[in-house]
Amino acid sequence: MQLLNAKLMPIGIICGILLLIMTLSQSAYAGGECASLGGACDNSGWSGAAKLDEIGNTAASQETVTATKWPAKSRTMRWNISESTETDKAAEETATQTTKANATKDTTAESTRNVTIKKPVDEPSVITRSDDAKAIVMPLEDVSDSDILLDVSENSSTHILGSVVIPYMQFDDQPGILKPREQIAMILGDSGISQNDSVVIYGECLPCGGGPSVATYIYWMMLGLGHEKVKLLDATADDWAASGRNITTDAEILPARVYTPQNSSDYTATYEMVKSGQVQIVDARTIEEFGQGSIPGSISIPYASVLDEDRIKSEDKLNRVFMMLDRDRPVVVFTNTGMKASVVWFSLKMMGYDALLYSYQDWMSHQSS
Repeated sequence: MQLLNAKLMPIGIICGILLLIMTLSQSAYAGGECASLGGACDNSGWSGAAKLDEIGNTAASQETVTATKWPAKSRTMRWNISESTETDKAAEETATQTTKANATKDTTAESTRNVTIKKPVDEPSVITRSDDAKAIVMPLEDVSDSDILLDVSENSSTHILGSVVIPYMQFDDQPGILKPREQIAMILGDSGISQNDSVVIYGECLPCGGGPSVATYIYWMMLGLGHEKVKLLDATADDWAASGRNITTDAEILPARVYTPQNSSDYTATYEMVKSGQVQIVDARTIEEFGQGSIPGSISIPYASVLDEDRIKSEDKLNRVFMMLDRDRPVVVFTNTGMKASVVWFSLKMMGYDALLYSYQDWMSHQSS
């Protein structure tokens, strides 16, 4: 037994020595690998990702590879394996968002190319005129070459082609007070207008924001001169241009004529008539002005109530505006100077009323005296 053990001992020693050598050899191999990686090895053992890097990079055996500079690009592009899970998610989300943004941009661009965006267009108000109204109001399409178009706007920059231009202020000595008939006749004659011409008046009150008050005022003036063939254009220069007709910045220069005023009815009310109580009195100023004081017995019908934007309302609407008035009694309309009152006065005449124009300044002057 002792002999057997003696014989076996060298074998055990040998096996142990061999086992020790193998362990040391394996440790030396692992230590060399860690050293070549800059001592960055951990205790997790063999790294499959590192091996894939080596497989994916043909020059891996020739490069010095460190833990901070391993070939992530190669892994991502060749093997679709990212450096870390969080980086993968961020990259995927960024890529997805970019793709969606590009897709949206492309779709929007395509839509813009194929779709025409139209601005909403307000439907124009339909204004109808009876044959009786057309006796003093001329539709745009009825203007002929034999008519003289008279633009009485203040400082208007564009006119209907062929228009004679006389700003309404030239006929006034002061606001609301016309020049003598002889002077007015001279102004008209020098502009090439005679008492026998067919005159179509148009123009806007630019200082008061639009509306035909200056045109109706000069129409009232022409009636006072006994001019028979005179009408109000039922449109503006902008309407004329919108219909495809020509406008210009130049005024028409006509040869001078002699204008001879005719005998006519007076379309102006007197102080005695207003205070008599025999007429209906309409205050065409604003409601605020009416509330601050008015002619006793007046009815408030603001001049804006007869307008549909820049045109006089249609007759069915005017009937509702004038429903408080008696058609069988004369009506006197006034504002401070009478100019804006002329819009209501004209509307009443268009509806067949016996209407006269007056000014509040005349009333007040008599009160103070």
